[in-house]
Amino acid sequence: MGLFGGKKPSSYLGVDIGASGIKVVELANEKGRAKLLTYGYCEQASESEASPFDDLKATAAVLSDICQQAGTTTTRALAGLPSSQLFSAIVAVPRRKDEREMKPLIDVQVSKVTPLPLSEMVVYSTFIDDVKPLLPLEKGSPPAPARSEYVRVLVTGGAKTLIQKYIEIFKLAKLELVAIDAEPFALTRALIGKDRTAVALVDIGFKRTNITIVEKGIPFLTRSINVGGASVTKRIMEAAGLSQNDAEQMKRDLGSSGNRGSALPPAVEAVIQPIMNEVKYAFQLYANMELTDVKKVEKVIVTGGSAHLPHVPEYLASQLNVNVYRGDPWARVAYPAELRPVLDDIGPRMSVAIGLAMRDIE
Repeated sequence: MGLFGGKKPSSYLGVDIGASGIKVVELANEKGRAKLLTYGYCEQASESEASPFDDLKATAAVLSDICQQAGTTTTRALAGLPSSQLFSAIVAVPRRKDEREMKPLIDVQVSKVTPLPLSEMVVYSTFIDDVKPLLPLEKGSPPAPARSEYVRVLVTGGAKTLIQKYIEIFKLAKLELVAIDAEPFALTRALIGKDRTAVALVDIGFKRTNITIVEKGIPFLTRSINVGGASVTKRIMEAAGLSQNDAEQMKRDLGSSGNRGSALPPAVEAVIQPIMNEVKYAFQLYANMELTDVKKVEKVIVTGGSAHLPHVPEYLASQLNVNVYRGDPWARVAYPAELRPVLDDIGPRMSVAIGLAMRDIE
């Protein structure tokens, strides 16, 4: 989903600007497959409460420095609109001759549910169903398959004020912002690919966890809650009497300790429990949505900077009674074999940036 479009160059920068820092991945299109050219990231200090959009010049300077240090070869970039800042809704409108004729009908439906007036938003429509009208049958032809007189449309968007901040950051960083994509679409590209079953993506970030249920490649349901890896750090600080930096290091050590034992560490369980409850609620909402086809989630993929925490997939699987996996965003990317250990370590936090850079690579 591009909130505003652009041409298809041979390589893209996927740029993920989040609460935990900035991640950049450059992918080239090599005969229809993504090839890793370079990557870089800069993590925000764990004690900082500042948003990257508070100081646009400072954020642009960090982004420019990451690109310089990583040796990126293109200035053409795609950014990701965070799920927490994303408006998303599925509407059904009467079928018309083409998309242009349906747009006013879509606007009417969407204006009833948007948090802001449409004039203050940038929105993009993704048609879930075939929009072509039914053609009259020739005499003697077999009957055509039944098709609804309505078309389902996924509408996503964000506030113009936020979009303008993205534009300013990339302009200051001397990068060409060719599109702004919704994070759920980026994660779908990186972690689901062409899987047509119903899959739940659980993106455990620094301050927030985003839950997206994807059916046939379309994010039908997106929820965001104010719980993330920073909550684990805080629990460790309180339990062990550590400074924030020491607690952050202990959290990282938990993720690289080889997953000894079988139970969730207490600090992790205290944070995963509300996430698990929200996932269950998302399952219920999805099952009751009128405009979905599948209704039942087949598997869960965990990603994000805190996806490495021990036994999270196993715990979620036992509570949700579905298969749960840690996502591998590099699975559809070609890269040198010797980089595998490093890429495995940083992969979960790079998922959005990878999916952004994959936007026009089939």
